[in-house]
Amino acid sequence: MNARTKVEEAARWRLEIGEPLLAGGFTWIAFPRPQVSLLVLARRPHFVGLTDRRIMIWARPHEVRPAEDRDLVLDAPLDTVTVKSVRTFAPMLQLRLATESGRELVCEFRPRDRTLGHRIATALGGETPAPPDSEVPAATTP
Repeated sequence: MNARTKVEEAARWRLEIGEPLLAGGFTWIAFPRPQVSLLVLARRPHFVGLTDRRIMIWARPHEVRPAEDRDLVLDAPLDTVTVKSVRTFAPMLQLRLATESGRELVCEFRPRDRTLGHRIATALGGETPAPPDSEVPAATTP
């Protein structure tokens, strides 16, 4: 079962009538602390879901069970979460998010999930760097 399917299962009971799940997948998340470098912070696996109204993040369960409400880390309307920065570190895409309550989190997306990261950044109103696939190759001269 892939990450998108697991997000669909977890979100099924949280979605309101008429609220579509636009995107879902896997991300690594770290919670920044003052005066601690992000390089040494532990990252934990999480599932993330995006609807037209909100963003939902679940801690990935260690057991072989679906993500449940007790695993929910964030369930916030899109207008209460802001993108502080978007960075592309080979091979990961990094989003720094801040909630209205002041909570910060760093989401790192694997290469195959970069599209999900770009989609989340766009939905939250953040500027996203152009994906490598859209770069125009330099002209070659004979």
